[in-house]
Amino acid sequence: MIQEFIINNGLYKETSDIFLSAVFTILERENEISITAYKMGNFLDSKVEGLDTELSGLLSLDINNKKIFADRVEYVFEKNKREIEQYVFANSDSKENLTRDFFQNIPKDIIKLSNTQQFSLKQNTNIGLYGRTGTGKTVTLQWMLYSALAKGSGIKGSDSYIKICDGKGADLFALGGILKNILGENISVGQTPNSLAKLSREMVEIMDERYELISKSQALNADGYDLNMIPSFLFVDELASIKDSCGSSKEGKALWNEILQNLGLIARKGRQACCHWVCSTQDPNSENLPVELRTQISAVLYGGSPSSERLRMAFSMCDLENVPRGLGERGEALFYADGLSMNEPELTKIPFVNLQTKQEFGKVVLNIIPSIKELRAEYE
Repeated sequence: MIQEFIINNGLYKETSDIFLSAVFTILERENEISITAYKMGNFLDSKVEGLDTELSGLLSLDINNKKIFADRVEYVFEKNKREIEQYVFANSDSKENLTRDFFQNIPKDIIKLSNTQQFSLKQNTNIGLYGRTGTGKTVTLQWMLYSALAKGSGIKGSDSYIKICDGKGADLFALGGILKNILGENISVGQTPNSLAKLSREMVEIMDERYELISKSQALNADGYDLNMIPSFLFVDELASIKDSCGSSKEGKALWNEILQNLGLIARKGRQACCHWVCSTQDPNSENLPVELRTQISAVLYGGSPSSERLRMAFSMCDLENVPRGLGERGEALFYADGLSMNEPELTKIPFVNLQTKQEFGKVVLNIIPSIKELRAEYE
């Protein structure tokens, strides 16, 4: 577990003649777990002092205490997990409005889900949002959009983009239209095979440009987050509808193959360039989501009570021997993500923002997006 943590968080340096790595020890007591990170007089010393969020995510435990000494940093975590509490925000006229304050202390690569759960975009380039009608998939999509916007994604002048394609021209398409009206040119919205081919092609170009910038960096094993890049997102809802619209003609098949090729490149290479693909579908079977793409998805949120067959398709990375069953509460979903040492999916509760109108959605967006001046200050 610690070895994977060191690799995923870049806590090592390797050259032709030397290998340096952070060193940890773990002590488990009845009610707590203590992790000690040792200082050794090198560039890693400053890094091991700021691993609160990452270690909490690794253990899925709350940090209870942290002490910094000259030779080590001791992190102590509560062993008994707190009960999951859903974040609920009322409409825009309420004092419980969703604002930038909620996102202020969340690291740029982290997606917060509940009071005890979160996952890292550094370790999960591709995110699958699954669930049939009425299981909260739209609520989950909205939360992913809010989380992306709060990081500065899609803000004009930020060199970051949000691209949206809704194969059915439904909820996500409507939300994308509102975002484009508010934010302008860094938001792109479509619903046809040609539009997805264009959007995915543009995403690959963004990714390649970022790879070139990263290659010029002097930092070893750096990714876009290390270089303070703002993440970009491609949201695709109901890919199967796009495939159906391509048809069986020669031109349609060529268009579908281009889409698959572009999505495959983003899925495989997007992580280092902070380019993320969010795939939403009612059913993650091979007809709706090609296997070669589904296997690249490492963070999954599945609403409702999926059958054992659908569980195997969505959570092929898990043991699936003790899958928890929910109570059917609002926002409830099965959750899994790489980098959290999970063997099974666990229950979570997606944050819920109570909205009734498009105007209220727009107000929330304006309440959470940072200004370009604020973005520059955060990322410099």
